[in-house]
Amino acid sequence: MSAPFYTVKDVPAQDFIRAYAEYLKKNNKIKIPDWASIVKTGLGKEISPIDLDWMYVRAAALARKIYVRGHWGVGNLTHMFGSMNDNGKHESGSGKVIRYLLQQLESIKVLKKDNKSLLKKGSRIVTKEGQQDLNRIATQVALAARK
Repeated sequence: MSAPFYTVKDVPAQDFIRAYAEYLKKNNKIKIPDWASIVKTGLGKEISPIDLDWMYVRAAALARKIYVRGHWGVGNLTHMFGSMNDNGKHESGSGKVIRYLLQQLESIKVLKKDNKSLLKKGSRIVTKEGQQDLNRIATQVALAARK
């Protein structure tokens, strides 16, 4: 009997994002820039995040979002990671942060730009190596939850 296999879609999002962020941090996969401690995550925010590991969490959330539904661009992701203002107006998320993290995920071969798509040229999709990596983390999360 073979070992059980789970995909990112089979595990709860919060558990997967937490585990993948830990994996990115433990293996030094993403380089955190100096400006990360002072940058805001969006227009609707007043201060930078309190959690020091917020960039790892955001990178994990971006990787999961693109895995679940590919062909995301920076513009769509800034909208998805934005927030509501007090008066009900939607504020965009930080494009610089999202663009930087997408570039970091591309450098470790988790994501790549899709230049073959006619409608969404330049959007990001998950690579085969990235899919294997994310599914391996998802399997570890699912097996840990079963125990």
